[in-house]
Amino acid sequence: MIHFLLCFNRQSKVRLSKFYSTYTPTEKNRATREVMNQVLSRSPKFCNFVQWREFTIVYQRFASLFFVMVTDSTDNELVTLESIQRFVVVLDIVFGNICELDLIYEFQRAYQVLDEFLLTGHLQESSSKEILRAINDAEGMEKSLLVAEVLDQHFL
Repeated sequence: MIHFLLCFNRQSKVRLSKFYSTYTPTEKNRATREVMNQVLSRSPKFCNFVQWREFTIVYQRFASLFFVMVTDSTDNELVTLESIQRFVVVLDIVFGNICELDLIYEFQRAYQVLDEFLLTGHLQESSSKEILRAINDAEGMEKSLLVAEVLDQHFL
């Protein structure tokens, strides 16, 4: 099970975070800080897995962003690493070459992709095509609702 997901830059600014286990706000801040310190202090030559408390930190760096999933120590690290890769690929398709500014200014879409990808800390959908189809359907529905609202306002 994935306990939480973080995305942060090299300056320790969190750009995306989602917790699937129950933590108090103080515990969330402490866990986030500890995980960021663990990841940022590692050399790029080391592997992408770190034991932390009773969990395993699995991370991948893409440009200036670190994508981190904290999982049970019994979970397969390579599957988690592949999940991170797939999540970033879908973000790349949705945003057209993902960058930190996309996560800052369009964080709703990033969370939408994450919610289509993971559900309660488990992989919900592994197919990139299905995730993109669901996102396109949601955006199409949102646009049609906006058009209907505008039409209602103008033609009452």
